[in-house]
Amino acid sequence: MRKSRKQNPGTLENNLPTPKNKKADNDMFSHLNNPIYGVLIDSIINEYLITHCGYNTTTYPRTALVANTYCDYFGQVSYPGKLDVGLRVVKLGKNSAMYECGIFAEGDEKVKAVGGFVQIWVRRSDGRPPPEGLEPEIRAKLGVLLKGSEQDSVFDAATGGSSKL
Repeated sequence: MRKSRKQNPGTLENNLPTPKNKKADNDMFSHLNNPIYGVLIDSIINEYLITHCGYNTTTYPRTALVANTYCDYFGQVSYPGKLDVGLRVVKLGKNSAMYECGIFAEGDEKVKAVGGFVQIWVRRSDGRPPPEGLEPEIRAKLGVLLKGSEQDSVFDAATGGSSKL
């Protein structure tokens, strides 16, 4: 992800609820505390899964385990400022997805933070990845967000994934 919205045409799903930050999210320097970015990123991704993919965190037959997280910082935001967010899927594997979020100050085109994580989807019953891969409905909904420049070179558009990830 590049450092501004304009440098990322069409790479972010922007039809997402704006997360609310609060005074307690600021650190002693009056900037959003670094761990809060992780909470925001988790909330953005799970909100998409729940509202767009029909995922229920307690009853869905599969669950998604976080295997890796990261966040890079390019600027500062703070309460009471409002946030804009963007979401994309960078890679979509047989049983995994790599998400990336951009966090912006409302009305500012320059990205303040970019972060994300890799989720491995497993059966809730035994904690193992199913041999058939992601359910077609989840794969299709995540495929809508598959807009990264770092996509796997063996990405298969027909199946929406890669056997490597």
